[in-house]
Amino acid sequence: MVVRLAPSGTGGLLMLQDFVGFRAAARLWYAKTLADGGAVPYARDEPRVSTGRRGADRVLLVGNGPAHGWGVASHQLSLPGALGRSFTRRTGRGCDVDFVGEELMSMGAAVPWLGNRDLEPYDLAVVVIGMSDAVRLTRLEDWERDLDALLRHLHSGLRKNVRTVIAGIQTVASVPPYRGLFAVAGQRHADRLNTVTARAVAATGRDVFLPMPEPTPELGRPFGSPRMYEGLADAMTATAAPLLDEVRAGEAERRESMAGAVKWRWAGAERVMQAAGTRGTPRLQALTQRAKEQFGVQLSAVTLLNDDRLWFAAASAGTPVSIPAELSYCVHALRTGAPLVVPNALSDERFRHNEFINLSHLPFYAGVPLHSLAGDPIGMFCLLAAQPRGARTVSLDALQAFAREAEAELQGLELEADLAAR
Repeated sequence: MVVRLAPSGTGGLLMLQDFVGFRAAARLWYAKTLADGGAVPYARDEPRVSTGRRGADRVLLVGNGPAHGWGVASHQLSLPGALGRSFTRRTGRGCDVDFVGEELMSMGAAVPWLGNRDLEPYDLAVVVIGMSDAVRLTRLEDWERDLDALLRHLHSGLRKNVRTVIAGIQTVASVPPYRGLFAVAGQRHADRLNTVTARAVAATGRDVFLPMPEPTPELGRPFGSPRMYEGLADAMTATAAPLLDEVRAGEAERRESMAGAVKWRWAGAERVMQAAGTRGTPRLQALTQRAKEQFGVQLSAVTLLNDDRLWFAAASAGTPVSIPAELSYCVHALRTGAPLVVPNALSDERFRHNEFINLSHLPFYAGVPLHSLAGDPIGMFCLLAAQPRGARTVSLDALQAFAREAEAELQGLELEADLAAR
């Protein structure tokens, strides 16, 4: 292992990136930091903020970090709501904002996260991604490739005159858990990523790079507050609002459709997900907690598959509301209808390059399919651990017993939904 000192004039900082394996250590540190932050509130409600005004501007916000809504319990109070209100004040037209993302979404996972969403109705796209890539030391070539893929995806779906604003990465030390030695390396890397981003965005001739304003947290609320998000939004819309004005001035007609409520394919899903804001129904909560303790894992969850997304109907704190199905373990088991055990995703060709699994750093998985009243597979009862484990460390018989209890709860909710619909 070789340590090099930075050139003079940089304060003699150790170039920690030069440690062999330091990138792997940074990723482990990020995963642990995220797990330790499970008690910090964040927005888990419907990721859409609407004014209800006919003819309102329509903005798509794609992101993680500050876009995720750390420190507040509603998207109305976080960046989506703050952007909608700030755009409305500047343009006078009203502004509806849809948010796509989660903290566990990196630049490499952005396109799958967007999935098959219809982009044509939006008047502006705003991208706020990068803090996790900075502190995890994502390779510059990977970042550039994934940024290019995201811009191409947005350009192919948005109308030709609609612009995309790509926000830079804010100061790493502005996020309380990221201070310290890893933040030194993270900040140096964030500067490199911002340089790559600004160059790539300028080359499109269509998009705008916006250095991310420095957040101003309130005393006693270091992770985020409505006032902090209002300040960020006002700084961002000073650049972005004129882009909306250009689009609206050049169009006489427009589509009035926006992304609507989720259309659930399984009858009981809506009742289950109504309780998901509190981590599931009491019975599902108790089951996942018991399984987590009995098997000694970091996460136990009940998931539901709906179209191209996997939803967490019940799980430990810190899990996202939903993730792209293609990035999940569960979808592989649901395709076969059989239990699945992955001892070590890092050495499994199906998963070793999976961006979400690498980001969350939960390389062990064991899951059993859950079924509807008609016998169709609808989701999984699953376990995830932060370290690889032998396949026999989890008794499938014991896991299937938990799955049968969860399945009975889900089928009861399905029956209630069927009766209510008659």
